Amino acid sequence: MQDKRQHKRVSKRVKSQVEHSDMLTYSSTQDLSSGGLFISTPDPVPPGSEVSLSIKLPDGELLSLKGIVRWTKDEGRDDSKAGMGIEFVDLSEEDSKKLSKHL
Repeated sequence: MQDKRQHKRVSKRVKSQVEHSDMLTYSSTQDLSSGGLFISTPDPVPPGSEVSLSIKLPDGELLSLKGIVRWTKDEGRDDSKAGMGIEFVDLSEEDSKKLSKHL
């Protein structure tokens, strides 16, 4: 299967918080790119949902971002974690530079 991603992913665990409607999830990223991230959570929100997220970068800096859930994954037999792929929306140039330092 061909990978449709526009941005290179790196395996990176950083603390994260995702808000959607009346739901708040604390988790960690499994991978990160300049275009989005995958967050492990047993209760992903539906694809197409707009979310607010905060990620704590390895240097301690906190980024507050907006995103759209592009896909979700249920826990599988292959020991992979359930979660959701989130694409960043309206990422500022400053936040993009901060993020790129860790990729």
